[in-house]
Amino acid sequence: MKKKRVVYFGSPEFSLPPLKTLYLGGYDIVGVYTQEPKKKFRGQKKYNTPVQQWAESQLLPVFNPKTLDDKSLKEFKLLKPDVAILFAYGKIVPLNWLNTPLNGFINIHASLLPRWRGAAPVQRAIENSDKETGISIMKMNDQIDEGPILAQQNIEINELTDGKQLIDQISHDSCSLLFNTLKKYFLGQVQLKEQDHSQSTYAKKIDKVETRVDWGLSAGIIEKKVRAFYPSPAMWFKYKGQRFKILKAKISNKQDDEGKIINLPLTVACKNDSLDILKIQAEGKKPLDIKEFVLGNNQFQLNTMIDND
Repeated sequence: MKKKRVVYFGSPEFSLPPLKTLYLGGYDIVGVYTQEPKKKFRGQKKYNTPVQQWAESQLLPVFNPKTLDDKSLKEFKLLKPDVAILFAYGKIVPLNWLNTPLNGFINIHASLLPRWRGAAPVQRAIENSDKETGISIMKMNDQIDEGPILAQQNIEINELTDGKQLIDQISHDSCSLLFNTLKKYFLGQVQLKEQDHSQSTYAKKIDKVETRVDWGLSAGIIEKKVRAFYPSPAMWFKYKGQRFKILKAKISNKQDDEGKIINLPLTVACKNDSLDILKIQAEGKKPLDIKEFVLGNNQFQLNTMIDND
């Protein structure tokens, strides 16, 4: 049987494993679309996405158009794809692109649709105390995450699960789910299942405002946000004008005024209970466990307040 021609759309590190699986599994990867290079770090040097770096190492053709316009569509059509696979590409794909591959666009979505449609399904699932989430393999249409489902797989969430752990598991497990589903799809053995739109919830994009710690919230809510937003964008606070990210924390039952440092190395009072900060990152510095951090930095003082300005 002739190899199926696949175009892959993805950008971050976690979207790379399914591409590698398709490549090693014998599909003809005729194109890889990814976000354009971004400036990073102090030197503001431009860096290619992890997907582009790997694709170029395998001599695969890479495309990163700034916009998916008619000009770039002509280029896409020349690839003559049998199917396009999308996982965290980062751009909205127009309808005329969706209709180009013979078998359409297949999306790997990091939730059990119709729950958590939208930009931040992993983070919102943890933040909202969901007991499970999962992976949905979905055929894309012109609405965001509303297309019919080809396959799904459940993944458990517990009280220690953080954003990195969950997206890593989704990335890993999506490989076999996609590969097996795609094989059946091309053989006509997959029955598309329409979503129950009445059960949908929306995972809105994370706003910068919500990543600053509000000590007027309960410790339980803040701790969930710390796990949900780890490793990026991460929850943060200011102390004596310096910015710190909280990378790991646990709830303590100590009580005091909201935002007050009530124990060292670092316990801060919240509306209900308090938060033991276990891993921290000062702006421009590397992440450190709190005990290691305070050895070289003794600026946190007992009974002082976290900045609220």
